[in-house]
Amino acid sequence: MKTITMQALMELIRSDKPKNVILDTDTFNEADDQFCLAYCMRSTDKINLLSVNAAPCFNSNSTSAADGMEKSYREIFKVIKLTDPNADYPVYRGSTDFLKNKTIPMESDAANNIINTVMNSQEPVIIVAIGAITNVASALIKCPQLAERTAVIWLGGHALHYPHSKEFNMRQDVLASQVVFDSGIPLIHVPCAGVCTEFITTVAELEAYIDQKNELCSYLVENVRKEASYASSRIIWDVTAAAVLTVPSAFEIVQIPRPMVTAESNYAFDSARPHYGYVRRLKRDVIYGDLFRKLAK
Repeated sequence: MKTITMQALMELIRSDKPKNVILDTDTFNEADDQFCLAYCMRSTDKINLLSVNAAPCFNSNSTSAADGMEKSYREIFKVIKLTDPNADYPVYRGSTDFLKNKTIPMESDAANNIINTVMNSQEPVIIVAIGAITNVASALIKCPQLAERTAVIWLGGHALHYPHSKEFNMRQDVLASQVVFDSGIPLIHVPCAGVCTEFITTVAELEAYIDQKNELCSYLVENVRKEASYASSRIIWDVTAAAVLTVPSAFEIVQIPRPMVTAESNYAFDSARPHYGYVRRLKRDVIYGDLFRKLAK
């Protein structure tokens, strides 16, 4: 397989050809990962979902990174079943902890899945990562050649102009973020605050467009409803990473020198760094329109 460059990645994203995708997700973290997984499954016109990896996560829904990963692993099967009872995607357990050293990988079936899938594929494979990027970093540490053979779309960190980047996905595993950003791997960066904060919805809108359309939609809306309070809104963050592939026209992506991620989960800049794709803006209505139509069918 040919080396994947940033230019080749951008051309692939804009093409109508379905893209081979590994989804790396902390599915039990909150209510948005489930939307993204279902959206990938329902977007067969643009995404050929090869497999799903469970990523570690640690918040109020889990007792540890390992517990968060295991709950995410089980949630993946639940969402797959709700989306398509006949689907049979390979699902892999990810790391049970975050990186402790940038030269020592966290062993997992998910990291091995990335290596085996990419290195044995004759076609480009894109990793869509929507959680802590531990599995991807571990795969890169184990197999540095991946940096020339695959590409990553990652939702994590905040916008480059934001005062800090202590965002959940990035701050959980700063070392993994450093490994990926420093590897030179073709990378599309989808920032949270300052960019994806435009991707906002409400329970009322979800009820109007998808609630009760099918068992999947009812489950997705109920998860958001459980997190909602009076007159609150909700950002379904993770959908945007997959939407880079499904509706690329909805994104303004610029190629700029990739920043360095500091130990404090901030950015440092060096114009000599390899370029990456930075999502500067998104068109909220276009993405939600595609999402709602596919989920409700």
